[in-house]
Amino acid sequence: MSLISIFVMILLTSLTGTVILAFWKLVSIELERRGEIGLISSLLWVVLLFHLIPVVFLCLVCCAGVFHEGEAGKLLAATPLLIKITEVLAVLWLVGFFIEISRYMLQQKVRRVERMIGMPAGRRSMEIVQLVKERLHITEEIPVYELADCRCPFIAGFLKNRIFIPKEIDDAREMEMILEHELFHYVQKDLYMKKLCAWIVRIQWFNPFAHRLVRQVDSWGDSFCDYHMCYGADGRWDMKEYFDVVIKHTKKKEKSYFYNSMHMGRSKKEIHRRMERMKKVRTKRQFKRMSAFLLTLCFLMASAITSLAAGGGMEQLYEKIYEASMVKSYGEELMEEAELEEYTKDRTDYEEIVEMEGEITLDSRGVKTYNWDIKAGVVYETELFWATKGDKIGVSLSPSPLSSKTGMGLDQPNGVLRGVSSTGAYSHTFTVEYTGFHRVFVENMESKTISVGVSVSR
Repeated sequence: MSLISIFVMILLTSLTGTVILAFWKLVSIELERRGEIGLISSLLWVVLLFHLIPVVFLCLVCCAGVFHEGEAGKLLAATPLLIKITEVLAVLWLVGFFIEISRYMLQQKVRRVERMIGMPAGRRSMEIVQLVKERLHITEEIPVYELADCRCPFIAGFLKNRIFIPKEIDDAREMEMILEHELFHYVQKDLYMKKLCAWIVRIQWFNPFAHRLVRQVDSWGDSFCDYHMCYGADGRWDMKEYFDVVIKHTKKKEKSYFYNSMHMGRSKKEIHRRMERMKKVRTKRQFKRMSAFLLTLCFLMASAITSLAAGGGMEQLYEKIYEASMVKSYGEELMEEAELEEYTKDRTDYEEIVEMEGEITLDSRGVKTYNWDIKAGVVYETELFWATKGDKIGVSLSPSPLSSKTGMGLDQPNGVLRGVSSTGAYSHTFTVEYTGFHRVFVENMESKTISVGVSVSR
């Protein structure tokens, strides 16, 4: 797969993911009104899924064959201007991707420094950690570090999680609240979601809605922890008492998002939004498990249909561009479609025919491209391919020099070469007359060697 194909795949996936994110946002507004906090978080996994799986690209490959054969695919091969623009954009994307990787490595360095300067939590803190872990049925070892300059308690890591808390916490109940909030992030696998977000942001760095997705993951991950603390902990924590602790330890607004951590609070404004959500949850009746499952399934199906519809739309757009561009030549110098002369010759009429080895498979939207240097009076032929009577074979040719006269057509199973000839760049669609193996041929009708660019499709 070429860099261009990778870039197009990422671009289409980014567009699809953005559409699904907008769809999720509309659904979440109604679910939030009903107080369905947990269900919103579940649907957010579906949004992440469609930011990672290139549904539209796969649809184009399977249905339209846009990227079958050739280095850049049929669409771009037929339109050189598009391939030049896409090459530039692909290189820019690659540069941005490496910049994002560098930023990630810098974040990892910051985390290592925090771990180095942080002091392992004291005996009292570890006793509280053990108490909360037993309550949440956590068996893994999760170290806790105290930082002198900690803006807000947070949990970080992926395969190995660590909790960082301010050093000045003296109240045992306050400490227990903070640790239970952070450990519940571990229970509900929020850091796995953040890791997926990290790769989405690195790959789709050009998409501002990818960064919005990260903020939504942070916000709803914290809200689900809030729900556990206020309603799911057997009435252990009072809502006002809990949010007072959250606000107390959210000292500054976070200017940037670390993609491998979950903070207890990002800003006072965000905390007040979370408080309003909890007030709604209190008075609402939650969906039953089966109802929640069915709604998630419906959202997944609707998202898939949306992506497939986008793929269908892209395929139709591709068809129009392809049909408009296929009459053009391979080269940068384009000519008006020339008048073509039809002719037929027997294979024995030629002194030299150069055949490409092997066999190619041209499906309904396949393409194959060639660049040949052909001596005077010599015929070059493609590999064998199977065609059925009535099939359409499209051939485009661009010679260099552009004023050269050439012939092109089909070498048929009966040994007769049927083609058209002209000067300059031209194209023609041949209707297959015999079922069997064929080759596409190009004939140099000049008295000197010429170069040709050829595109074959059906």
